[in-house]
Formats: sequence, C-alpha cells, structure tokens
Amino acid sequence: MFEPQPMTKVIIAGSKDYMKIAIDSMHKHDVVHITDFVDEDEDFKIGKPHESITKLSERAVSLRSLASYLSIKGKVDIPNKYPEGAIIDTIDAKTEQLDVEVTQVTDKISEIDSKIKDINDKKRLLEPLKNFDLPLELYTGYQSLAVFVGTLKSSPIISDITDDYEFETAPYGRGRTISLFVPREFEDETLKRLQEQGYAALPLPKMEGVPKEILVNLEAQLAELQSEKQKCEGDLVDLRKKHIEYILASDEYLSIETQKAEAPLRFATTKNAFIVEGWIPTKDLGLIQSDLDSATNGHVVVSVDSSEAVDVEKVPIALKNPLPSKPLEVLVRAFSLPKYNEIDPTKLMTFMYPALFGLMLGDVGYGLLVIALGLLVSRVIKSQGMRDLAKIGVYAGVFSVIFGFIFNEFFGVEPFGHRGYLTFIEYHAVTRLDNVLTLLIVTLVIGLLMLTLGYVLGFINEYRQHGLKHAVFAKVSWLMMLWGGTIAVALVLPAMSSGTGIQLSLGLIAGLVLLVVGFIFMFMGEGAIGIAELPSLLSNVLSYTRLLSIGVSSMGIALAVNKLSDALFFSKGGIFVIFGVLLLIAGHAINTVLGILDSGLQALRLHYVEFFTKFYSGGGMKYIPFGFERKYTEEK
Repeated sequence: MFEPQPMTKVIIAGSKDYMKIAIDSMHKHDVVHITDFVDEDEDFKIGKPHESITKLSERAVSLRSLASYLSIKGKVDIPNKYPEGAIIDTIDAKTEQLDVEVTQVTDKISEIDSKIKDINDKKRLLEPLKNFDLPLELYTGYQSLAVFVGTLKSSPIISDITDDYEFETAPYGRGRTISLFVPREFEDETLKRLQEQGYAALPLPKMEGVPKEILVNLEAQLAELQSEKQKCEGDLVDLRKKHIEYILASDEYLSIETQKAEAPLRFATTKNAFIVEGWIPTKDLGLIQSDLDSATNGHVVVSVDSSEAVDVEKVPIALKNPLPSKPLEVLVRAFSLPKYNEIDPTKLMTFMYPALFGLMLGDVGYGLLVIALGLLVSRVIKSQGMRDLAKIGVYAGVFSVIFGFIFNEFFGVEPFGHRGYLTFIEYHAVTRLDNVLTLLIVTLVIGLLMLTLGYVLGFINEYRQHGLKHAVFAKVSWLMMLWGGTIAVALVLPAMSSGTGIQLSLGLIAGLVLLVVGFIFMFMGEGAIGIAELPSLLSNVLSYTRLLSIGVSSMGIALAVNKLSDALFFSKGGIFVIFGVLLLIAGHAINTVLGILDSGLQALRLHYVEFFTKFYSGGGMKYIPFGFERKYTEEK
C-alpha cells in the first residue's frame, strides 16, 4: 500500500534484423526503463546508432534554427495534433521552403541593421559638429594650414602664438567643441597649447555638406530603415503564426526519431543479435511481452531476469499513489525518492502536511485566501511542479479554514459567538490566546504520535532490510525510550510542581523500565553513537511546539493590524476610513504571505527533520521509461 510501484527486471533479446521494430514497440509503450550497457568485452559491444541519425540531426539543427528566428518555444499549446505521416511526407520539402522564406526576411533585417549601425556611427561623429556651419569637405586638403577639430575643457588663447587663425567653438557635453585653422608653421606650438586644455581630436566622417543638414538627412534615412525593419519583423510574425504548429510538431517528431536512432548506444550487441537489460512495471510486463512477440513474429523475446538477487539500489522508482496524493509527490521528490524496499511517505503527507500547516495558520479568512490563491495558480501556471504546489496549497487552505472555525478566528477577530459579529452562531471555540497551555500539550502529543509513527514505519523498513533483531535494536529501542520517558515525565512533573513529592507508582515503574530497557537495546545496536544522539529525542518532541508559537505569532500580527487600523483611522471616521481599509488590506496581505511561508516551511521541516529521519533514508533512482510524452504529434 505504501510501497513504490512493483518492478520486474527483464532481458529483451533478439535478432538485429528486428531491432528497429523492437525499438519502435518499446518506445510506443513508454514503460521500459533501459539500463545502459557499459562493460564491453570481446563478446559484447555497445551498439551503434541507426544510420539515419546524421540526417535526423541535420534536420533538427535546421528546424531549431528556424524556430529560434521565429521565437518559437516548446511551451505553446496547439489545437490539433499533427499525424506523423503528414510530417514524414513533407518535412524535407517544407523545411527547405520555410528556410528560404525565413532566410530572405532575416537577411533583409540583417542588412537593415547594418545600415542603421552605419547611420548611427555617422551621427555619433557628426553630433559634436552640428553647431558649425562649415561644410565637412572644407576641413581637409590644405598644405599651408593645420586644422584642429576636437573637444577640450575651455576655449584656448591662441593670439599670443599667432594672429593669423580662424577659430570657432560651441558647447558640447561638459566642455566645448572647437575648429581651429592656423598656419602650418605654428602647428606644433598650437597643438601643445590645446593639449594643456585636454584637447581630444575628433575623427571626421568622409562626407560632404554642412553637419546639421547631413544629420537631418540621416534622421530621415533612419526613420525609413526602422519602418522597413518593422515591416520585416511583421513578416516574421506572420510566418510564425502560419508555421508554428508545423515547426513544433516536426521538432517533436525529430526528437522522437533521434531518441529511437540513438537507442542502440544503450544496448549490448553481437554480430547478429542485440540484448537490452532493463526494468518494467510488473503490471505492464504481459503487454510488452505479447506486443514484441507479435510485432517481431517471435524473433525478439522478453524474459524475466531472475538470475541474481535484486539490488534495491539499482531498481528504478516509480511512485504509485492515488490522484489526491499525486501533488504531494513533489515534496517527497524534493527530499529524495524512496528505495525500492522503503515505505513511500506520500500518502501519509497527504493528510499530515496540510493538517500541520492548517494548525499553524488556523484562520478562516487566511485559509480562504490560500485556497483562492492555490486555485488561481493551478489554473494560470503551466509548470506541473507549480501546479502541484498550488494543489497542496488548496489542501492546506482547507485545513486552515477548519482550524479557523475551531479557534474562532477570521483575520484576527472572533467572527462567531457573543463577542463576534455573527452572534447567532454559538459554539465552544478553542481560542488560542485563552488556551495556550492546552494547545501546547496538544502540539507535544502530535509530536509524540508522529515520532511514534515514524519509529513504527522505521521498524517495518529495518525488518524488511535487515531482519527482526536489527529492527528491534535500531527502532523499537528508541520507541521504548520515547514512551518510557514520556510516561515518567508525565507522572513526575505534576508531583514536583504541586510539591506533594514523587510517588513510586506502577505507571512510573513501567515508564522507567521502558526507558532503561530501550536504552540497553539502543546501546547494543548503536553503541556510543546512540548515546550521543539521545538529546535529539527530546529536541524532536519539543520541536513540535513551533506549531503553537507560529500560529500565535500570526494571530498576534493580525490582531495588531486590526488594532492599529482602528486606532489610527477608523476611530476618526470620514476620509480616514479609506486609509484604514488600505492598512487592513496591506497588513493582512503581508501576514498572509508570512503565514504561507512560515507555516509551509515549518510543516515541511517537521516532516523532513523530525519525522522522515525515523524511517526514511531515500536515495532511490528515478524511473525514466524509454519513450516520449507527445504533445504535438500522434502516431501513424
């Protein structure tokens, strides 16, 4: 009931002439987990991929290049699946034609981008000169004149070098742009003077005309090019809409065929035969045997491999849980898959995780928000992992509502009873602030029960894996110490607190006997290491008190938000009511987020650290069947 799906180790062997048929059949059923063959010897070699692999790879590269140009990703839903036959018949001609159409547009865009870059480069060179009216061609070509065009911090004094010069300047950035003409014999001295002012020469574009007029013309060219580019991008969008279904379906088809063509790389082969070693869910064994037998006319055989004892470390794990428990598998996988002979805790978490969450966030209002948020995410988000978490959120929200009724809490206020808003609904609520001690005891009892369940499950695992003696020393010993210590503490503490003295009762003797015998068993099984771990037994139980502390803190924040809103805004009336409502919304929204994070993480911690460690080690290998989950294609 709580184990992973039963698996059967198989050997699939047959003639190489029927290998492709066998691969197609295995791939169609998507149930065979292939164990890769790696130990070559003189008799068995790793198989070679099918000869079609080169052509398939070329097709895939070409198609994915087109998909990249058209911004097509494999997360798009299409209304109808493509039949494989339609793809096989047209893939070469259609891909070639589409490649021509896309290349024409993309080449044109590349050409336009090159022109735009050239224009922007020219604009960058002309920008510092836009305030000068001298045509560009007049800055060059002189033998008797030295020309300086550049930028510097401030205008230089040239008159003490020569009175024979032409100088023009304009503001530019944090400095100035200059153009200066001096006789050639004063070139060096003038350059030295300019460099004292931080002179940096500007490269002059090889163009003719006044800079500001050229800039106007370039802006017009740029606008025309950008308009042309937008049209080309629109053409790509049209091509995407027209061919997206074909591209997605063809890419999926090529992925499937490539997977099949590469399959022999996982097989052991001889000159005339092939052998596949793997695992099949026991329930699917008969189907694979009959289908391969009929497809190959008996030339490929599927036989159960019982030649050696099953190594649980090598058995692939496929979880087997009812539909309501499926979302909780994401939490188990996040910790680790169970080994083949371990108990799968998913079904237990289906109730326990949401219950612990709800006990902490026990508020009708917050619970309804968590349910609504979970339903929204499960409808909007496509990621299966996020959908699973959203469904867990719905479960947790339901328990939050249930405990909210028990605690009589709705966004930090009491909605029912003589102190609430709905006075006609009267029942005996367990308000958290008035029942702290009672709820503290409840959390400790929950901890005891969960740890007890963990040790019982641990006993079952150890008994299966190592026998009765090891199971008693490893798990029953700790269970005896847990309950022996609990009984002793439960009887001793009240007597000490009341001052009546400790009475040696039958219950106390039984508790002490359990504690001592459990310690002896533990020491016999684990030695000094077990003694070092004794404090963890108490800390594990006390750790469950966080169920109360987090719940009370969440309630305290809700109460503070309500009190502040009333004191600061609602009590003043008028327009202040609006601010009060905004504070309520913001405060409770923040508290909801904190409640989800705190309750979710702490409930998970209580499972992973306190509960799982008593019986669950994990480390299972994921079941990966040879096949493909089709989204865009259907088989012939």
